[in-house]
Amino acid sequence: MTQQLEAQEVLLDLTIAPFEPLTPGNGQNIGEKKEKLANAIKERLSNDNLERLRHQLAGRLVGITVVFLLWKGSPNTTNTRPIKDLDNLLKIVFDVLRHGPQGLGIIEEDSYIGEVYATKQLVNREQDEGYRIIIEEHHDPEMLHTLKQYYLKMPT
Repeated sequence: MTQQLEAQEVLLDLTIAPFEPLTPGNGQNIGEKKEKLANAIKERLSNDNLERLRHQLAGRLVGITVVFLLWKGSPNTTNTRPIKDLDNLLKIVFDVLRHGPQGLGIIEEDSYIGEVYATKQLVNREQDEGYRIIIEEHHDPEMLHTLKQYYLKMPT
């Protein structure tokens, strides 16, 4: 059985630069890192747009595209940014987008992310380093029903 692909509505297309993409690293200062990214997002989105997104995405599945724009460094600089692992780069983004400590509450939970596309791209200039985050609605009625049933049964 093949699923028919539907045109997805882009709900957010946000570039955050200059900003060095963050990873949890050794686990120290992870709260500060999440707060730093959350603040960078809030600087680029008005409170009205942030509230609109929260309202639009409440209880909806999303597809997320994240482009990590990583500065490749210079001949005079040892730079480890390009070797950051995608899964570690995504962890902070997901935590900041969802409800919870340092979270913006744009998406319900990580489990409401039904599709992810992530890529690393090198940039020549440090001021071009950052993120491009695109959020679209993801259509999967069966998955959405399953998630809603699960979260209805959870104690509050």
